[in-house]
Amino acid sequence: MTNSKIIKNRFINISNRRDIFFIFLAFLVILIFYFAPTPSGLTHNGKLMIGILLMAAILWITEPIPLAVSGLFIMIIQPLLRIIPPDEVFSSFGNQAIFFLIGAFILASAIEKHGIHRRIALKFLSYFEQSPRFLTLGIMVSCAFLSFVMPEHGVAALFLPIVISILIAMKIVPKKSNFGKVSLLSIAYGCSIGSLGTLIGGARNPLTVGVLSDLGINVTFFDWMVYSMPVVIISLPLVWLVLQFTFPIELNDITAAKKEIKNQVSIAGKMKKNEYTILIILFITIFLWVFFSSDKFFGLAVIAVLGSILLFLTGIINWTDVEKRVPWGIILLYGGAITLGIGIQKTGAGTWIANALFNVAGVNPFVVLLIMIIFTVLLTNIMSNIGAVAILLPIGIAIAAEIPEISPLFASMTIALSGGLAFMLVIATPGNAITYSSGYFSTKDLFKAGSIANILCILIIFIVAAVYWMGFLNL
Repeated sequence: MTNSKIIKNRFINISNRRDIFFIFLAFLVILIFYFAPTPSGLTHNGKLMIGILLMAAILWITEPIPLAVSGLFIMIIQPLLRIIPPDEVFSSFGNQAIFFLIGAFILASAIEKHGIHRRIALKFLSYFEQSPRFLTLGIMVSCAFLSFVMPEHGVAALFLPIVISILIAMKIVPKKSNFGKVSLLSIAYGCSIGSLGTLIGGARNPLTVGVLSDLGINVTFFDWMVYSMPVVIISLPLVWLVLQFTFPIELNDITAAKKEIKNQVSIAGKMKKNEYTILIILFITIFLWVFFSSDKFFGLAVIAVLGSILLFLTGIINWTDVEKRVPWGIILLYGGAITLGIGIQKTGAGTWIANALFNVAGVNPFVVLLIMIIFTVLLTNIMSNIGAVAILLPIGIAIAAEIPEISPLFASMTIALSGGLAFMLVIATPGNAITYSSGYFSTKDLFKAGSIANILCILIIFIVAAVYWMGFLNL
């Protein structure tokens, strides 16, 4: 056996042992909580839901099994332990936010299949050719804009080959050039910040809307943009400046970059009939989302599914395209996250956790707000952001029930937006992992810029929440 095979087999064995350990640990947590005495003020079922919450955190942070499988397991363990009946658990999977997510993914798959996102990206970049710094701003702004209309990981995957082709044309050496580092980090951070702006950018956004809908709070597509866009608009230029100061760009000439962008634009050619059709359907769908997505009209899910059906009726996509491109595992993870939140609310576990937090932090709304933001940002840097938001939403809603100044909508928006700010670690978001795979920056570079960007964005969300949401919108 060759040395490479020996190393590979050892790695597999280590990986398997690691996975088995964390699966065992997750089950051990449930076992401990099942037999442990019930704390004062908490029901037996509430205690079990806290155990399931910790189990979910272990599975979602360490990922010993696929996230989708963890979502399914979280669904079935609640009726298995007789916490919530099966019909109630599985009915939660019919939440309209899930069908909004499916429709949004189908729309994104059509955009990806016909390359419209690539055409839009190149067109945007062509407006930022004046200087190396301005080009990196163009990368970040373009990624953020595209993340308004398709999932952030798809945008990162699109921009990676475009930007790398530009860097190769400029003869940029990986890890040796600050321009290369800033260019790739601009993709990751632009996607993350842009994903906050609309309900399409990240699965945690419709998850939040779905949880609020179960509480009788309706958040439309336009409402979400009103709440979130100030964070996006303020964060983009400031995080870009963080990158400029952290990694001062050493280049002045980008003639080669201009030539490469123009070359790729010419290869794309003229717009085709199918591309125009997709843009028209996308425009109609977004128009309906913005103006007719309240419960008084059609709702988010109906409009998303309508847009998807129009794509099929016009022959733009077929079901094979959808099977290939829609991340069905996210849907299953999403279902498990919703049932987890409902279980924590119904059993009173969230209220008990909130009261425990008050014993430590007090009930000052601004202190509690800052703690929620910091804790969410830290958690989302070490696990899936949808998992982090799913864990913290029911706790935030329970906190809102105890503090008059904080409403369920206020707490949920705080957690949802904070859950998208994972800048420090490779594992934090698909965008970080995708851009790190290019080899143009190190994990140390990511942590160096990301830690400063995270501190800055924590302050931005805190100020927007305290001044704009509380003061002007009265959330």
